[in-house]
Amino acid sequence: MKKIILGVMMLTGILYGQEVKVYQFENEIPKNVETNIKDSISITKEKYKDGESSLKWKFKKGETLNILGDVGYTVFKTGEQEKARSSYSMWIYNENPIDGELLVQFKKDGVVKCWFPIKMNFKGWRTMWVQYDRDMKGEPIEGMNEITFVAPNEGGEILIDQIIPSVLIDPRHNARDEQVDFINLEADTAANAHWMALYKNYNQIDRNQKNIVLSKKDIEGIEKVEKRYREKLLKKVQVTPELITEKTEEFSEYKKINLEFIQRLVIYKDLKPEEKDRIKYIATKEFGIYLRELAYMYNSADNKQEKDTIAKLFNESLEYMYDQGWTKGSSQGTIHHLGYQMREIYEAIFLMKEPLIKLGTVNKAKEMVTWYSAMGMIYTPKENLRINIDVLNTMLPGMLTAILLNENQEKEGRELYQLQSYLMNSINYSPGVLGGFKYDGTVFHHMQNYPAYAKGAFEGLVPIIYYLNGTPYAVTGKQFKIVKDAVLTTRLYSNKYNYLLSLTGRHPNGKFKIDAESFRLMALSGENSVDKELAEAYLRLSPQGKSVEKFKGMGLKEETAPKGSWTMNMGSLQLHRRDEWLAGVKGYSRYLVGNETYIKNNLYGRYMSYGAFQILESSLKESGYVQEGWDWKHFPGTTAIDVPFEKLKSSISQVDTKSGVEEMLLSDETYSGGNSLNGNGMFAMKLHEHPKYDGTHKARKSVFFFDNRAVLLGSGIENSDSENETHTTLFQNYLGQNMKNSYTQKEDTIIDSQNNMYKVVEGDIVLKKGKQESRDQNSGERTENNYELAYINHGKAPKNGKYHYSVLIKGDEQKQEKFKKNPKYEVLNQDNNSHIVKDLKSNMTGYALFESGKVQNNGFIESVDTPSMILLQERDKEIQMSFVDPDLRLYEGRDKEQYDENGVMIERSIYSRPWIGNIGKEHTTLVVLNGKYTTEDSSKVKSEIDGDFTRLSITSKNGEVVNIVLKKIS
Repeated sequence: MKKIILGVMMLTGILYGQEVKVYQFENEIPKNVETNIKDSISITKEKYKDGESSLKWKFKKGETLNILGDVGYTVFKTGEQEKARSSYSMWIYNENPIDGELLVQFKKDGVVKCWFPIKMNFKGWRTMWVQYDRDMKGEPIEGMNEITFVAPNEGGEILIDQIIPSVLIDPRHNARDEQVDFINLEADTAANAHWMALYKNYNQIDRNQKNIVLSKKDIEGIEKVEKRYREKLLKKVQVTPELITEKTEEFSEYKKINLEFIQRLVIYKDLKPEEKDRIKYIATKEFGIYLRELAYMYNSADNKQEKDTIAKLFNESLEYMYDQGWTKGSSQGTIHHLGYQMREIYEAIFLMKEPLIKLGTVNKAKEMVTWYSAMGMIYTPKENLRINIDVLNTMLPGMLTAILLNENQEKEGRELYQLQSYLMNSINYSPGVLGGFKYDGTVFHHMQNYPAYAKGAFEGLVPIIYYLNGTPYAVTGKQFKIVKDAVLTTRLYSNKYNYLLSLTGRHPNGKFKIDAESFRLMALSGENSVDKELAEAYLRLSPQGKSVEKFKGMGLKEETAPKGSWTMNMGSLQLHRRDEWLAGVKGYSRYLVGNETYIKNNLYGRYMSYGAFQILESSLKESGYVQEGWDWKHFPGTTAIDVPFEKLKSSISQVDTKSGVEEMLLSDETYSGGNSLNGNGMFAMKLHEHPKYDGTHKARKSVFFFDNRAVLLGSGIENSDSENETHTTLFQNYLGQNMKNSYTQKEDTIIDSQNNMYKVVEGDIVLKKGKQESRDQNSGERTENNYELAYINHGKAPKNGKYHYSVLIKGDEQKQEKFKKNPKYEVLNQDNNSHIVKDLKSNMTGYALFESGKVQNNGFIESVDTPSMILLQERDKEIQMSFVDPDLRLYEGRDKEQYDENGVMIERSIYSRPWIGNIGKEHTTLVVLNGKYTTEDSSKVKSEIDGDFTRLSITSKNGEVVNIVLKKIS
């Protein structure tokens, strides 16, 4: 028997402290509740939403029910940190639908000030969150002292429970439905519309239905999709009479309490302890697991009587769910982020399609799944379609379930074609920093490259692509390739399974890993046969997994670990790989946030994009990262101020009503990104901390990758913090109990416990090892562990600070000895204008040109008119060149709303910025070369000889790498 949750699950940060009054109608009718007809109200134990009773009102046409006393409404004050607004909440149970409306009025001294209607054409429980100053008619005022319910134009009987006259709710979260279809209309087009627009989405289905005649292929395709979906979901269990009895008893317990959605429980936050204690519930996800177990049992049982018993129990369980308000047309007050809790319910219902058809109840289940999965979204006009990671992750499987629950095969085929159209038109490259797929293989969510959400998107989308593959409803062509490239890219920023720490968003806990199953299913979904590239990647990631024998039987072999350098400037990310290791560098800019922090997530992650340079050879733990004891002030590669933890801890608020309670800070710099050429690469950024913390902190940083070596340079390091030192971190590695396996110093080099050799040319080194104290990233509680730490100390309030060091990554003793004697590179320039490094082994030169103008201390590039990144390599009689303009150019000039009257940058929500959906503008950069060269002109590159110089006009956008081949004119 499962443990049933009692009490309330709190979600902090959505509701704010206030004294909340609640009417729970236990024991007796409150003295301030009265009607104009005697004995029409009573306390009943028939049904309830908390405690063990509710208020029964047996009304006649036009009768009124009154609650006297202060309503508690508070006027929203603009400009303050508080963004939640006063809303009204209640539960109503209706046994017999009424073709009329219940009117809820709010009065002051007998005069109606505001009101709203509730359509009574429903059966079961319903609730609503109605915001006073947006959703109601009239004008609410403080001091309202009476609530009046005016009965519909016909008699009836309802139960009322849990009236909360005024509670502060995030205005994004009130949801409209069929009973209160006027609530929060803005949500239909808001950033969270995928969660909130259930009413709109459901009601656009019928008017967009088209009649089609199914071909034999269409019908075979439907059968193939259903078969694959069923096979993927099914799990065999042993069915016994005892197990059936256990499930029957489990349901008996569920019926005594209520089925809740955790996101709406926030309205209980400020109730008194005794009021909270009356609220007993089972979470929807737990109920879904129970339903899915019943579905497994039904599909595993051989005995007809057992199957019939299980089917009846399952159907009764669904009826309980509908009665609780979980039915088509009901939004439970709020519906935001629902998909995470409904997956098991959808799967269970699909697996029980056959018995539900026999019982005649499958259509009601289909309507419910259609409503909550927002299946009507697939009818969105093509011009309004935009991919959404939350939809792919949590809602798409429910949409497919709703389609496959059709009894009418023609309708099923019609809806599958509509799903295909939706996917083919929405899987595309999204503009700006909006969520979705980017041309460089990254997947965006929350306005940033977010591998953890990409994983969820693949877990939702890729199985759908697999189910539809090889049918008339398949995802093909460009759309298939976009998803394929994104899946393949995950193995580049992961090693072997873990993501780079700087890419973990608000969850730097080491738990998120690559999804190998997506590689397998995408490989099986190849358009003509098994996709070779995906299958061989899967063989490396999951050598003992499903389909291995099938792939090997086709002559496919495990891929070697990816080798090369990759630029992903939509995420300000540079990746470099050799052998079995990955080195990655991450920055941020005025377009890309530097951190994502919530009230209980990533509280100390401010520095994670300050040029973080991480080397991963295996898991995060094996590569030196364990959350407990990790010093958040010393991400390797970053240049940051070593402030005390209490000052590092984020100061979080809800900046505006387009955001949640979070921190996602931007810089005012446009220069941050990377470049790649012939398997090598570079990264550079202008670091400028947001003035919310220390707007005086600045640095110019670069990393140059040449085979298994990295050269890291810094200049212009400055800030005005005279209390705390500024450090550039070389490494920080978890040691565990083996303290002997720590760094070793050999003259001017250091070898860390991960076998990386550091050669510091400029900078005062500080080395530490032993017990290291830190704070938990979620709770702020003290943590500790044994660590080694090395950093360059720039002192307090540095001015024009610099550093220069190089790293030999994972070298053996012979390579380390050679590196120690001569690392084989030259720094040609290192100042605020440029960092220029020449590799003597590959004859490649990297240019981080932070400013436009003449380029100093090199014989090749004369000048640039745009801050740029350039890599050059002489090969035979030609020079190969790669160029990057790292400015994404999502907008020009200054975003004035991000600055105060004194020109100081202030915190603004990234979600509120008008430019987030802009397409990056093309820009043409003039690069002047010393000497005469020819190149093949193209749409991106034009060349012109000008005396002893060559003028290259290079057009690019979105931080893309432009490759150029130059041939010298003798």
